[in-house]
Amino acid sequence: MNLRLRHTPWALLTLSLACATPQQITAPPPPAPAAETPRPPTFRLGTQVKPTSYKVELTVDPEQEGFSGVVEISLALSEPTQQVWLHGAGLTVKEATLTAGGQSQPARAVTEKDTFIGFLLERPVGPGTATLRVAYQGLAPAKETVGLFRQKDGDHWYAVTHFQADDARRAIPCFDEPGFKVPWQLTLRVPEKQRAFANAPVESEQPGPDGWKTVRFRPTPPLPSEVVAFAVGPFETVDAAPAGQKRTPVRIVVPRGRTAEAAYAAQATPPLLGLLEDYFGIPYPYEKLDVLALPQPVLFGAMENPGLITFQMPLLLARPEHDTLSRQREFALIQAHELAHQWFGNLVTLAWWDDTWLNESFADWLALKVTAQWQPSWSMDAERVRNRASAMRADRLVTTRRIHQPVESEGDILTAFDGDITYHKGNAVLAMFESWVGPERFRDGVRAHMRNHAHGNATAADFFQALSQASGTDLTAALSTFLDQPGVPLVSMGLRCTAGAPPTLTLSQRRFLPVGSKGAGTAEQTWQVPVCVRYGTGKQEARACTLLTAKTGELVLTGATACPDWIVPSADARGYYHTKLEGELLGRLTRGGAKPLSLTERMGLLGDAQALMASNELPVDEALGVVTSLLPTDDRDLLTGALGMVGSLRREFIPEALRPKYAAFVRRTFGDKARALGLRPRPGEDEATRLLRPSVIRVVALLGEEPSLLANARELTARWLEDRRAVSPEMVEVVLQLAAEKGDAALHQRLLAEARKTQDPSERGKLFAALGSFRDPALARATTALMLSEDFSTLEVIMGLVGGMMSEESTRELFYTYITDHFDALMARMPHELGGRMPALGASFCDATHRQGLETFFKERATRYPAGPEILGQALERVDLCIAQREALQPGLVRFLSRQ
Repeated sequence: MNLRLRHTPWALLTLSLACATPQQITAPPPPAPAAETPRPPTFRLGTQVKPTSYKVELTVDPEQEGFSGVVEISLALSEPTQQVWLHGAGLTVKEATLTAGGQSQPARAVTEKDTFIGFLLERPVGPGTATLRVAYQGLAPAKETVGLFRQKDGDHWYAVTHFQADDARRAIPCFDEPGFKVPWQLTLRVPEKQRAFANAPVESEQPGPDGWKTVRFRPTPPLPSEVVAFAVGPFETVDAAPAGQKRTPVRIVVPRGRTAEAAYAAQATPPLLGLLEDYFGIPYPYEKLDVLALPQPVLFGAMENPGLITFQMPLLLARPEHDTLSRQREFALIQAHELAHQWFGNLVTLAWWDDTWLNESFADWLALKVTAQWQPSWSMDAERVRNRASAMRADRLVTTRRIHQPVESEGDILTAFDGDITYHKGNAVLAMFESWVGPERFRDGVRAHMRNHAHGNATAADFFQALSQASGTDLTAALSTFLDQPGVPLVSMGLRCTAGAPPTLTLSQRRFLPVGSKGAGTAEQTWQVPVCVRYGTGKQEARACTLLTAKTGELVLTGATACPDWIVPSADARGYYHTKLEGELLGRLTRGGAKPLSLTERMGLLGDAQALMASNELPVDEALGVVTSLLPTDDRDLLTGALGMVGSLRREFIPEALRPKYAAFVRRTFGDKARALGLRPRPGEDEATRLLRPSVIRVVALLGEEPSLLANARELTARWLEDRRAVSPEMVEVVLQLAAEKGDAALHQRLLAEARKTQDPSERGKLFAALGSFRDPALARATTALMLSEDFSTLEVIMGLVGGMMSEESTRELFYTYITDHFDALMARMPHELGGRMPALGASFCDATHRQGLETFFKERATRYPAGPEILGQALERVDLCIAQREALQPGLVRFLSRQ
């Protein structure tokens, strides 16, 4: 990036240098005529020079783009060297000195690829210890959301950090890899009216004579650079109850004027931390816990920095009168995830980014477990099954990544944080193996892993070893089949009942591939699949398990006294595999409303039916028959799954003449429930009903084209614009979107005016979602122009509009065309990282013309951004699959709808 510095005085702070004793350094060699020829790293830093601690002093004013810093790094040198390489991006070195054996020498700074800074010495040093002191300057840009960046809330500026995975180098010259885990001590020089926060508690705060103050923080335990964090601004704090065995102080840190919005976060955080202490058997490992709200949208939900967790503000904060149950549950799950990282990720850190999956999937898995303990009524098992289904949809792609993906480039680091594979698939695989070995033995393995590697680094292999020792079973081989190859197993099951012998399930496996997939050559993949089934005869029920290690196998139901009446192919929906039931097994299972199945098993059955429909192995009418066999139901999670199954049939699949019949089918299937719920809650409703209402109303109003719901939404929107209490918080977003569907210019202007006026980012997000739902072409074009409006953040607008505009054929083209026509102007106003994600927008198309346009436009542009080519490849595959599915599924869909 180009370096621009404001013309303001730069106060470089003087540090005391930690010098090595003479015994630690050999006598200095004769002076060399010049430094060695620079040998810059290509991707990873070497290990001949390692940090042992950092002292960092930064001068930061949130109202100024420029900042200055001095970093002092204590080093261990394993061999003589005349150059030291660190990571650094967008930084200007003003002065550098290396001290070893009581002698100092200047270090000449050179840069390489805006990623590395080399410090070249006049004479070699080492082996032994040394100290490198670097004074430098950098920028805190307002458009970025990584490194040190600035954000504005109202009239106030804030400076905040986000270093994961490799962006500490944008604020501090450092060894920016997870394997370099050492203590840090930060000192921040800030304007005296500002507050400063970091990972550790404040050690001292000293005012100066020039309107600035110096805030020094205590040294941290060993940390990798990616979780070092600090923030400066006119923040305010809300104290929560002390948490855990050590009564750790907990605060919610908010932008000025928002303390009333932190009530739920303060209530939920301490009990979640206590439950995690119980699971790990180790007290919270840091001195304090601050949870800080970032003022503006960023490209991540939250970040687990020890002692200073950061959150997107709408996830963390909400005005009590506008708060929703869904927001509260989302916060609790994310907070449990970030808190789990305080042990698994911070106390024990991955050795390299190829094990990112283990950090993130473990935190996801444990977050569901402890949140379920805290709030048993929240159906976290259903959330697990939903996440598993999301992973399986992504994992069916030939271009999908494997969980354990080697990281060999910057793009690999970015894709290592893939939500569906790294988080959800990894979560599902851990849940499957926990069920296989038993929760207690699995927990014992986790605790042993924590004890063995506390305050250090570890690999997935270390974790597997701990699990294997605790469980008494070597899990490495079986786990590796799910980690080291992509894809979802499809397990086919048949039942053989022979007189005089116990019933037997015949099993076979292959890779699941949807229709149109070009992965035929991968269909022969095999896994070591833990298969657990439930079965019953009359009132007798039992469970049986096996490890399917070959293409075919058998599971003898030794506990059965007769041929089972029914077979549940994945007990509790714990298995990470799709199932295809042969013969009459599916019919037996769904007969009479599928009464033998638990909630999660019903959800799993829906997921299997949807997958088999996508692969054209289950006719559309039979797949939709599975939906109707499970209805009617009052269960929110099951009904939500059924809504998703029906909604997965894209409008492009349905001939124009039959769309009214499809709408009638939706109304007939879900209309009674929608009418019973209505758009407004009733006194005494339970939480499940309040959470269900938005999903049912949206589907019946939009896919079912129910005119009464659209009319009621327009009426309620008019009232909401005058009085925010007119619509329940859970329904605001849906009501506004439905009103916008057939809204006129007057409504468009009114919603736009409200978006300009509000200071509530959550409300602004709902208004943008509504603006993205207008279907009138002229109004949709006016909406797309907001992306370059000076009134709004481009990132916030795009995040608000994309769901509504790309989901509908009539506006998809307008939105996508605006993005491509103004691509350079948009990218100039958004975080650089987002450029690599933009090809994903094209995945919404379902025709060859747009597929060609997507490839042509992004083929070269995607290469400019980390992970861009990989994301483009997946987008193109999704379009190809949609085209193939439309052709394959349309005949069956026509037959089904013609009978309606």
